[in-house]
Amino acid sequence: MTLSNVPRGALVIVVLLLFVGCQETSAQDLKLVPEPKQIQKLEGTFVITSKTRIVINTAHADDDRNAAETLVEEIEEANGLRLNISKARSLPKSGAIYLTRIGDDKHLAATLEASKLAIDDKFNDEGYVLDSNKDRIIIAARTGSGVFYGAQTLRQLIHRGEHNQGSVPSLTIKDWPTMRWRGVHDDISRGPVPTLDYMKKQIRTCAAYKLNLFALYIEHVFDYQSRPLIGPKEGSVTAAEIEGLVRYAKRYYVTILPEQQAFGHLHHALKNELYTDLAETPHGHVLAPVNEKSYEFIKDLYAELVPLFPGPLFHIGSDETFELGQGQSKDRVREVGLGKIYLEHIKRIAEIMKPYNKRLMFWGDVAMHYPELLQILPKDVIAVAWSYGPSQKFDAQLKPYKDAGLDLFVSPGASNWNRIFPNLDTAFINIKNFVRAGQTYGALGMLNTTWDDDGESLFGMTWPAIVFGAACSWQQGELGIESFKSSYDWAFYRNDDSTFRDAIQELTRSHSLMRSAGAGEANDDAFWEDAFTELGAKTAEKSLPAAHELRLAAERALASLYRNRGKARENADTLDYLIFAALRLDLLGMKIQFANEISKYYWDAYLNMSDRQRVRRDLNEITGTNARLEDLRDATTRLRGMYSELWLKENRPYWLGNVLVRYDNLASLLQSKIQSVQAAKQQYSQQQILPTPQQMGFLIR
Repeated sequence: MTLSNVPRGALVIVVLLLFVGCQETSAQDLKLVPEPKQIQKLEGTFVITSKTRIVINTAHADDDRNAAETLVEEIEEANGLRLNISKARSLPKSGAIYLTRIGDDKHLAATLEASKLAIDDKFNDEGYVLDSNKDRIIIAARTGSGVFYGAQTLRQLIHRGEHNQGSVPSLTIKDWPTMRWRGVHDDISRGPVPTLDYMKKQIRTCAAYKLNLFALYIEHVFDYQSRPLIGPKEGSVTAAEIEGLVRYAKRYYVTILPEQQAFGHLHHALKNELYTDLAETPHGHVLAPVNEKSYEFIKDLYAELVPLFPGPLFHIGSDETFELGQGQSKDRVREVGLGKIYLEHIKRIAEIMKPYNKRLMFWGDVAMHYPELLQILPKDVIAVAWSYGPSQKFDAQLKPYKDAGLDLFVSPGASNWNRIFPNLDTAFINIKNFVRAGQTYGALGMLNTTWDDDGESLFGMTWPAIVFGAACSWQQGELGIESFKSSYDWAFYRNDDSTFRDAIQELTRSHSLMRSAGAGEANDDAFWEDAFTELGAKTAEKSLPAAHELRLAAERALASLYRNRGKARENADTLDYLIFAALRLDLLGMKIQFANEISKYYWDAYLNMSDRQRVRRDLNEITGTNARLEDLRDATTRLRGMYSELWLKENRPYWLGNVLVRYDNLASLLQSKIQSVQAAKQQYSQQQILPTPQQMGFLIR
């Protein structure tokens, strides 16, 4: 059928559908993350040459220079050109990339209106417009943050051309965030404590995807002067570091959000004998709300910490108060109820916080169960609803606070904790659905969490989940996971194909493979488990059906990363974390396989002790030159060194030993097993008798 045969009314519909489809396809083809609200692709290309200038409006040149410098770095990385930054009071005639605030260039409004990019007083403060044609590129906004975000979008539009030239497609973009606050929450209290330099890197990378909130989760790792026993001196963040970080983050329009726990998760303070009278239960985790000294304690902490952070928000934590009502507050809870005790404590902290003129945030997991008591809380506190599973709905977490007239944040998770590699299948669904629900409920923002529960998670593995959260909170409605994945290689690595997406998907498969065998996920516990104990043998036997595919997936990812790491022109350092995860997953699969094979060989030797050649052959498969136990030991010690290097790229040396000892212990267990099999060999050569498989720990028959 041709268009000439279509009735007139239907023809209009067909043309409109074709137009809409074309616009959507164009946006996806550009592989922008986050994807802009409005985009129209035009004919032509702006070519970046050595004569191209980056021009910032004179009125705010100092403030907007950082946005311009990110473009200079991007162009130099892509095309080898180091462009100069200059200043002007109005739009240059041609050959320039022009960054300005709309109020600073009185002649620009007509140009933008002609391109249907008019900015009025109602335009979002963080929004921007981008107008690119063959002659020049304009980025305009009402504020510095808008100019900066426009520059970040332009960075992703720059493609490498011939003869050290770059190109940007002709198009117009009008874009603004859906959610006011778009954040990342980094656990710095359960093992890894990042260096100041690494936190700056986190901020730069987050800002590139238009995140504007960076939260530091603190239980005890601030160097308090009034309470010096709380934080380890070698592992605590100092006031001077915070001041420097706040100044640095301001350049990237990122607000630093502190979270100092004020109820639960305070064991590292309360384990000190000096503070045992403040604990709900002796040396426990929860601050006793019936002890007036608890509030003196909080006042002291906040007097030091809060003034360091000029942002409008402060997070007091207060989640998972499991011990509440089991100790000092037992009688009071019996009298008035746990919910009232909990909410009255939050109210007391809000009173302590009043002089600082901050909006108090608290985790919503406890108070949500007492909707009838939420009127106890001041109306300006913000409930941070959190949930980390792949649910479709989150009304239970959100509705109680919405009904009570309280503002909300939604807090999904990267599913990185306790895992060899983040479970992105879970994380993507959780983030997508929770942020969508948050938008529906009018949430102020999103706080995407990373946690370090067992102390060994490396932040460098979490970037896919972090960037996905950035896209979900900037864009409207439900973000397509597959669409995001198809854009990730370009948006994060500036790679034209799907090499790194495919490698990441192979690593993520480890969790579904282990679940398919009924063995949970590819967790740290499975990696550290001694396969030559009764429990470990059961795990290895149950996991065996997954081991082959687990190793193939890890090794495919590893081979691809080794071959193609040169394709990453941005964030290439994060590939080392993927390589480490692949090696560790491969070793997990190898341990499962080898534990089964070693038991098989030993049982065969034990049941055939009269055949000396057979026994010798079986035992040599277990230990000896290029044998299985040696393979497991060698891989473990190799990973120990790699882990230490990656840790120190991000973190202070503090606490590293608590992870390295796990590698040492596993290697020691394997070395001991090598020695015990060697002793069995010697016994057999002298007596033609082997210890029983049970004595040796080879329990899989």
